[in-house]
Amino acid sequence: MEEINKEAVWVIDPVHSRIRFDTKYLLLTPVSGWFAQFEGSVVSTEDNFNACQIQLTIYTNSIYTGNEERDTHLRSADFFDAANHPVITWKSNNVITRGDLLEATGTLTIKGVEQNISFQARHVGSCPDPMGNTKAGFTLDTTLNRKDFNITWNQFIDKQGLLLSDEVTLHCDVQLLKLS
Repeated sequence: MEEINKEAVWVIDPVHSRIRFDTKYLLLTPVSGWFAQFEGSVVSTEDNFNACQIQLTIYTNSIYTGNEERDTHLRSADFFDAANHPVITWKSNNVITRGDLLEATGTLTIKGVEQNISFQARHVGSCPDPMGNTKAGFTLDTTLNRKDFNITWNQFIDKQGLLLSDEVTLHCDVQLLKLS
């Protein structure tokens, strides 16, 4: 009799995960921030996460850079427009594993703008935690152009150029908790 793979459901452990971003200020040095609230799930029938289904929701109002004035501006219509677009979402449509790398393609939606985006994540391992739960860890670094999502606010600074870079780098450290 052929063995049927059981579907495994994983959720992001927000206590042990972080979604951070960097963009250059005055095109010189990075300014960093992160989103304090997010949730997501992964449904997989294979231990290596091949062909899994991923969903991620990030709450735009939870943006934090360490500067309240900047955070308020980032929540405004100039950037994320958190009042009208309270979430950023990403949903996979294809995930392929190659060793410890996951190549995931899916739809990223920011400010109502959908873009088909591919990410490459590294599966850093799976193991039980001290309470007997199964955990899996992933890291991800990728760069996006904020203008692709209608986040276009900027200022010209005399002859120096622009205040902010269009490129935004995402750094994600995600720990998943296996539910079933």
